[in-house]
Amino acid sequence: MNRKRWMRWAVGTPLVVLGLLVGLWQLSKSWSFQLLGELYVRVETPEKVVALTFDDGPKPGQTEAILDILKRHGVKASFFMVGKNIERHRELAARVLAEGHQVGNHSYSHHRLIFKTPSYVQEEIDKTDALLRGLGVEGEILFRAPNGKKLVVLPWLLSRSGRKHITFDVVPRDDAEQDVGLLTSRVMETVRPGSIILFHDGGEDKPGTIQAVDIVIGKLREQGYRFVTVSELLKLGGIASASGATTASRVPPAE
Repeated sequence: MNRKRWMRWAVGTPLVVLGLLVGLWQLSKSWSFQLLGELYVRVETPEKVVALTFDDGPKPGQTEAILDILKRHGVKASFFMVGKNIERHRELAARVLAEGHQVGNHSYSHHRLIFKTPSYVQEEIDKTDALLRGLGVEGEILFRAPNGKKLVVLPWLLSRSGRKHITFDVVPRDDAEQDVGLLTSRVMETVRPGSIILFHDGGEDKPGTIQAVDIVIGKLREQGYRFVTVSELLKLGGIASASGATTASRVPPAE
């Protein structure tokens, strides 16, 4: 190899590798595209209907407050629970189910399921499935990746077992922000018929989330919206899935 060709290789190869790594990282963060399987971002429907979803729980104090708000408004929501939190707070998880809300799988440990072996990812899914079945969850269990992140292994495993991966198109970012006005405006500016709205009932205390959820439900009701679980939403019409997803959120995806 002559000097000129060697220099091209020495400069070009790291740039190609860097480009691939950047591309993989961007792909892992996309909540509206995955390589394999069924990814559901929202539903295409003319009906004014949305699904409220809550991640990372159950958490004492936070989850109860959300449940009380939902009960007062007569709203059913979908809770994507972390397996280790179900183990710690089984009675609280059971309350969510008993009050008629949908409960989904958000992995066991909430570790990002990228750059992990298939056996590790499968165990994260299976352990939480078992806990959910132990609570009394019947039928299909929907899945949502921790932080919304996935590359190849997770979509492949979900596809192989026919599992639906649920993400979102309205992201107020209450994982990073607790200003009630900002959270509320982010939802109201981006919501549309068929939206899946992402809030959190786990993690750090979220007093702003609790207030924002109450306000958002009231405002959406005033605009004629009704609230359903994710499974109910998916039955309503055309699905905006991975191959044709369009998202309205103007804020960054959940990290």
